[in-house]
Amino acid sequence: MNTICTRCGSLDVSCEAMINPNTNELRNYTDEAFLYGWCETCGDSCILTDTDEVKSEIEKYFRQFMELHVEEPDYAVCDIVWKDSNKIETVKIRLSTDCNPNGDYDVFFYCNSLSELLSLCEYGKEDFLVTEIHSFENF
Repeated sequence: MNTICTRCGSLDVSCEAMINPNTNELRNYTDEAFLYGWCETCGDSCILTDTDEVKSEIEKYFRQFMELHVEEPDYAVCDIVWKDSNKIETVKIRLSTDCNPNGDYDVFFYCNSLSELLSLCEYGKEDFLVTEIHSFENF
């Protein structure tokens, strides 16, 4: 698990959990407990992302796509989080820098490969992080 703050990339984050206040025993946490949290570095609430888990899901979806198709997908439909606003947006990310002859009007970002898409899950130079994969598709 490598859960980070999507604003600054810090690992110094907290999430909600159900704790027995008498024993301080961790009882449970909800599915959404790892989506929103607090970053000690930013000193603010933030969206959390487990970069390892997201990359693993992308690789799994890619394998499933390749099992059903004879060619690699043209793009991925993903959720991104903007670092500055922490807003979530669903976008299409092209897995090639080649333009689609029919037009790429709805493509948000261009990658050179699957590995470059995976790198967008890590905190880096882009203004956003990929936080969820929905599907791989062809034009």
